[in-house]
Amino acid sequence: MSMFQFMGGEIALVTAGEAKRPMRDLPIAARYMYLLPVSFYLVATLLVGLNINYLEPRLYHSHISYVVDSRLDGIQTAARSPFVIVIQNAGIKVLPGFLNACFLFSALTAA
Repeated sequence: MSMFQFMGGEIALVTAGEAKRPMRDLPIAARYMYLLPVSFYLVATLLVGLNINYLEPRLYHSHISYVVDSRLDGIQTAARSPFVIVIQNAGIKVLPGFLNACFLFSALTAA
């Protein structure tokens, strides 16, 4: 999924020069180029939404004023991510740190 986000849509046009039948294959590739990442994101969001409670205290709620002396100091961090919370609830030890590193790396390389 990250390949679609980093390369963009022009990768399908670049590879069209190497295709045997670009008139047939390019419209199909262009359709899936935007359909796959959107559907992956929607399915991942649905699965995470089904596995997390809305009243989870670690989840960020914009309508709640957080206590200043709390561990997270009322700021949004990657620890408040629903993906990280679901992985922690599943009991996987290493994956939340790896996922936080991926979030940080993607934010740093976005510019």
